[in-house]
Amino acid sequence: GPEDIVQGNMRCILGLIWTIILRYEINRNGDGGDLLKWIQSKIPEYGIKNFTKDWNDGRALNALINALRPDLCKDHMDLDKKKKLANARRGINTADKEMGVDKLVLPEEMIHKRVDKQAMMTYLAQFRNLKDTNAAYRVRAFGEGLHKGIKETKAPFFVERPTDAKGEIKIEVLNEDGKEVSCDIGKAEAPEGYEKLAVSYVPQKAGVYKVHVTLDDKHVPGSVFTVVIEENLSIGGEGKVFCFFSTTSGNLKQRSDINNTKTLLTSKKVHLRKDFVPWIPVDIMDRKDREAVFTKAGTRKLPIVIIDDQYLGDYDTLLKLEEEGKLDVVLKMDQQELITLEEHKARLKLYSGSGNLM
Repeated sequence: GPEDIVQGNMRCILGLIWTIILRYEINRNGDGGDLLKWIQSKIPEYGIKNFTKDWNDGRALNALINALRPDLCKDHMDLDKKKKLANARRGINTADKEMGVDKLVLPEEMIHKRVDKQAMMTYLAQFRNLKDTNAAYRVRAFGEGLHKGIKETKAPFFVERPTDAKGEIKIEVLNEDGKEVSCDIGKAEAPEGYEKLAVSYVPQKAGVYKVHVTLDDKHVPGSVFTVVIEENLSIGGEGKVFCFFSTTSGNLKQRSDINNTKTLLTSKKVHLRKDFVPWIPVDIMDRKDREAVFTKAGTRKLPIVIIDDQYLGDYDTLLKLEEEGKLDVVLKMDQQELITLEEHKARLKLYSGSGNLM
């Protein structure tokens, strides 16, 4: 009675607390049947019949999380039953971090063959009582513009959501000073049952940008995105001389320019530099790398000569610099430590056709 509570009878107090939890948090029947039926409806493939041993290997917990949040624990069926502790720890931590489910049970307790039934019921009831008000997790934002970009160059990305994920999508791009950058937003072609937005912005200066993508003021997975905007596109040529050419060009002048460029740079002993990179044929480069070179140069006219990660020009540019006596200054050959021709020939055997060390 009341006197037990006043006198601090822990057994009675704990019993009262459990009765309240059972009555108002778990179900109205008092035996956990309602909660069990709900769980069975969510993960019928696991054949859950109790709140104890059926949860010992941690897989059912991961499955329940996935049933409520399809973006989480997608591989629950592939989890190793023998790795009970790892499975339970993953599920409990994920539910806590991503869904706000309190850690009322420890992983070590869940995998124990005599796990406390009442503790499990209380813990699992939290999943059923979650309010399904956040559809933001069903929205997907993706694209290069959410990760990196170049100053004064369009940075594109996409935002896609199921048509039944209602709400207002808001996109906000902030530069390093916290000032908002304007975006162009339009509709893009999407799979059936989805809506897709094509978004782009043009960063006016280098720095770290932040991109917020929300649905009804709730962040979508990955948001807030951190984007590194570079001053210019780097192809890894700092301190090096790159010469890109084509082995299949049918243009006679271009073929002549390529040969003349090789001859001119060889006369300057560029091939004997310690940081030498072989002439690189764009024909065998990956398309992404090839397009990066053309973007860096701002032209597709070959040969393309890049010095210290800056586009210098083609053969005509080199020839003009040579005639004006400026090419040696640009190449900085007086600052270079050269190797012997024999060492250079031995080094060539280590390179692939695309100019990379094998």
